[in-house]
Amino acid sequence: MKILLCADDKSANTLAWAKNFRELGAEVIIASVRAEKSTDGVVALGNPSLPARLNFIFGAGKLRELISREKPDILIGYRVTSYGYLCASAGFHPLVLAAQNEQITYLPKPNPIRRKVLEYFARKAIGKADLIHAWGDNMLPRLKELGADEKKILVMHRGIDLDLFKPSVSKPAGAPVFISSRSLFPEYKINRIIEAFVLLLKKIPDACLKIIGEGPEKIALMNLVQSLGISEEIKFSGRLSPQEVAGTLRNSDIYVSIIESEGVSSSLLESCACGVYPIVTDMPASRALIESGSNGTLIKPDISISDLAEIMIRTAGNIEMRENAVKMNHEMIKKKFNFRNNTGKFIDAYKELAIQSRIHRKRDASAE
Repeated sequence: MKILLCADDKSANTLAWAKNFRELGAEVIIASVRAEKSTDGVVALGNPSLPARLNFIFGAGKLRELISREKPDILIGYRVTSYGYLCASAGFHPLVLAAQNEQITYLPKPNPIRRKVLEYFARKAIGKADLIHAWGDNMLPRLKELGADEKKILVMHRGIDLDLFKPSVSKPAGAPVFISSRSLFPEYKINRIIEAFVLLLKKIPDACLKIIGEGPEKIALMNLVQSLGISEEIKFSGRLSPQEVAGTLRNSDIYVSIIESEGVSSSLLESCACGVYPIVTDMPASRALIESGSNGTLIKPDISISDLAEIMIRTAGNIEMRENAVKMNHEMIKKKFNFRNNTGKFIDAYKELAIQSRIHRKRDASAE
């Protein structure tokens, strides 16, 4: 099976999903409007002199050329309002959409006009889709609100590699290690985690905070850490390979994320798989995975920095709670989020779509 995956080529989620497909025998080409140049397995689709949004709007011609040249069995648009809209504009079937955020038209800052525009993009993409991936049940209401046919929605996360993301056999005892493995964008509020960690250090002076990832906030966050005089206690790792991420997680104790809206977080799943206790925002996506006080802690989206620090301190001190959570999360991940099982089901669905599409094309050709 040949899959044309339209998505950002540097996204860890894109690369992980493409790897999953390839490991099960599929041929995958990534088409990205943000790729600087075409490389092995990646096609630069956009005009580098234009903003990404304009490439999504006006890039259908280039995508049709790529489809004509590569002749994929299936076309996937990753994120509904961007690559999903672009793929819908190209007119190819079967078209699969991967919806990532539960709001679909998520904006970190309210903007009614832009939201209306994104809703138009979402409705067009959804109306053209043959199949829509929803990473969790929490995404169903918004998809249906935007016109999705529930019969075309497959609720299942792409899964993670459990041979890679797994608990440490013998994690060394010692000072608690906190970790954030989210991209360094404003909506992830890494600055608030840092400010809470400063308060935590007054009670646990030998604690450590690891920050994985890249993004536009990196310089500001590093300057904040330096201004607070805690450069020794907070380590920025930059973008790591999946193997390096897994290794870093296995040597960490407590994962913290305070984003206010998302689908089902792969970073959270990877942390749970590696035996890291999660402190995450109380929202539908998190509640689907975490029972607060049992296998993790749910916090209010508008939690104060002092309250966040207090929860981090209490969590660090409750070793028994964290050990029990590790066991529960390991079983949950193994049962629901094994990428080999989930990706295999995706490919089976794609094969059926491809067969039906060929039948329809033959029927249309004979009618002419």
